[in-house]
Amino acid sequence: MSRKVLQKDWLKNRAEFTKDSLLIKDHQVMQRWEVPYMKELAQVVTSKGGHILELGFGLGISAGFIQSSRSIEKHTIIEAHPDVVNYAFGLFPNPIKNGRMSILQGFWEDISPLLKDSSFDGIFFDTCPLDQETVFFHFLPFFKEAHRLLKDGGVFTYFSDEPKEISPKHLNFLKKAGFSKIDFKTCNVKPPKHCHYWNYNTIVVPIIHK
Repeated sequence: MSRKVLQKDWLKNRAEFTKDSLLIKDHQVMQRWEVPYMKELAQVVTSKGGHILELGFGLGISAGFIQSSRSIEKHTIIEAHPDVVNYAFGLFPNPIKNGRMSILQGFWEDISPLLKDSSFDGIFFDTCPLDQETVFFHFLPFFKEAHRLLKDGGVFTYFSDEPKEISPKHLNFLKKAGFSKIDFKTCNVKPPKHCHYWNYNTIVVPIIHK
C-alpha cells in the first residue's frame, strides 16, 4: 500500500482519547506511561531555547513540557490528524492565541519541505507509524530534514525504538544526514502489559547536535 493511500486511510479514522491513551485505527498512538520519557525528550529539545519544532502532537504531553520551558520563544507543531489538532487547540488555547505555539496541519512529508533552512533551535520527531511495516524505521527518512532545518548548534531528538543505545544502523543514518555530534542517555519507563509498542524498562533519549 502506498504512503498516500495509508495517509488517506489514517485521516478517515476518528481519534479516540481516553484517560490514559490515544487510539487511531486500532493503533496505540500514545499512552500516559510515556510521561517521564516525554519530559526527558522535552528537556533535550528545549536545551538551546529559541524556536522549537515538534512533529506529532499525540496527547500533548511533550508539548506541555516544552511550553513550560522559559527559554523557548516559539513552538511550532506539525500534526496531521484533524481530531488531534482540535484536541491541541482545546489543551493550549492561550499559547496558540498569543503566538507562542502554532500548529501546522498535515503530514510532515508535505509540511516540512515548506519550512526554511536553519529555522529551528530544537527539533523533536515523534509521529506515529501508519502501518506495522514502518514501525521500526519510520523516523529515519526525517534525519536529513532535521539537519537541514536546524540552526548550527541546534539539537535534534526523536522517540527512539532502541532500549539501551543508538544502534550502528541509526548512527549510519544520522551521519549520512550530516550529523557528527551524536550522544544519548537512557530513561527508565514502566509500560503496562497491554502496551503493544514498547515492552522494555528503558528507552534511549537521543541527543544530537548540528
